[in-house]
Amino acid sequence: MALHSVVVTSKDDKNTGEEVLGKVRQTLKAKVGWVKVDRVRKAKDRKVVMDFGTAEDRRKAKERLTKEGSGLTVADVKNRDPLLVLRDVLTMNTDGDIVKALRNQNRDLLDGLGPGDDRLEVRYGRRARNPHVANVALSASPTLWARITGVGSVHIDLQRVRAEDQSPLVQCTPCLGYGYGRKYCKDPADLCSHCGGPHLRSKCADWLAGSSPSSRNCRGAKLNNIEHNAFSDDCPVRKR
Repeated sequence: MALHSVVVTSKDDKNTGEEVLGKVRQTLKAKVGWVKVDRVRKAKDRKVVMDFGTAEDRRKAKERLTKEGSGLTVADVKNRDPLLVLRDVLTMNTDGDIVKALRNQNRDLLDGLGPGDDRLEVRYGRRARNPHVANVALSASPTLWARITGVGSVHIDLQRVRAEDQSPLVQCTPCLGYGYGRKYCKDPADLCSHCGGPHLRSKCADWLAGSSPSSRNCRGAKLNNIEHNAFSDDCPVRKR
């Protein structure tokens, strides 16, 4: 999951996305080992999006690209706080009780956090099979989210409950890929969710003929189970 990202563009309108990426590589020299980049991808309008595992790595990369990058502009991507879910919390606990318990009973997870990194907010709750407990979703700062999901459990009142990632999966509607949205898509055409061809599903000959779907993502991953729509919840690539 991308928690800390920047988008890099060139001041020269003639530079292609590939040329911008080349300038980024030449400026950062990440292979030396001074900074860790989790992911890089080209986006529309000659943009390059970079994801980092920590705010410190993002800061260092942004600083060097700004100072030494030839004609590059760098801006933070304002990601929403990720979500986590606490499983089987007793329903007698209010939202305020849960946040208070997280802060008071799990102090080690909040120790040493930077200014503003202690953000926690209950977003919603869903009943579990047991009517006396609920699954509670909270948003948290990226740093705190990583700490809580990293340990996998927290204490809430008289319980120790599981803590898991609950962030929604982002899927690009034009190209059907995962991990980014339309804004950062680099595919020139909308692809069919039924067959993966360069057209919308409403104009797909296979779909109109009632033929079985063929998942573009699963074909690309060379999986055997491909007979499902690209947006299907049963897609093996989606479940990864």
